[in-house]
Amino acid sequence: MRAGVVLSWGVVLVCGGCAELRNVLAPPPDPAPRSQTVQAEAAVPSPKCPELIAQEAPLEAELVRSLGPRSFVPGVTLSELGLLRAPGAQVSSSFQSEVTLADGPVTLVGVTQESGAGLLMLRPAADGYCVVNSWSTWQSGALQYTLDSSWTSPDGRMAILLLKLVVAPGSPAEELRWVVLGTDGWRAWIALGTPPEHQLLVPSVRLFPKGKQLYLDVKLEHTSRFALGKDGHFITGR
Repeated sequence: MRAGVVLSWGVVLVCGGCAELRNVLAPPPDPAPRSQTVQAEAAVPSPKCPELIAQEAPLEAELVRSLGPRSFVPGVTLSELGLLRAPGAQVSSSFQSEVTLADGPVTLVGVTQESGAGLLMLRPAADGYCVVNSWSTWQSGALQYTLDSSWTSPDGRMAILLLKLVVAPGSPAEELRWVVLGTDGWRAWIALGTPPEHQLLVPSVRLFPKGKQLYLDVKLEHTSRFALGKDGHFITGR
């Protein structure tokens, strides 16, 4: 069975606050005269992203409506991604990393905005990047957000990502949340848990490679160990 029965192991899975990561991340640009828009569209054809990228729903919540799978972006800065700071919103880059798969590298860009966090998975393309998919969450307080660790299978077929969120850091209400994602470079998925209840509210989670196999150690009062299945999901059961 997949992670839908994780609760029987004593692991706490929680819904991550399923509201969107607010459209203030990408405020609409000032409208241009129609004549200028037509000329620009005629002069610069829209880049095409590979049809191998699955057009699936974003993971948990939408990061930005305009950045679904197969979307093209010219670069990885906040402005190139369309993640522009709106009045009163503090949008910042949390991390940038890369995993190398058999089908090519995938660039990982993490961003935060007030009490929201998001991750973009991008494939390098001519003159820019193509969006594989995105994950985002919205919490009730301030966030610290990092890519805790990642693992790539020996055959390069997939990568597993472990995201760490500290909600309300430094306050009496501080809590740790963990999210485990997978990608093969053409699509992405939640690797442990059933969305939207897939965030782990536990003190410690770690990826534990052993030979060609990957395990996930989840610590509550005791440590539960889950093995990665061939489909990229961690297997649960007694």
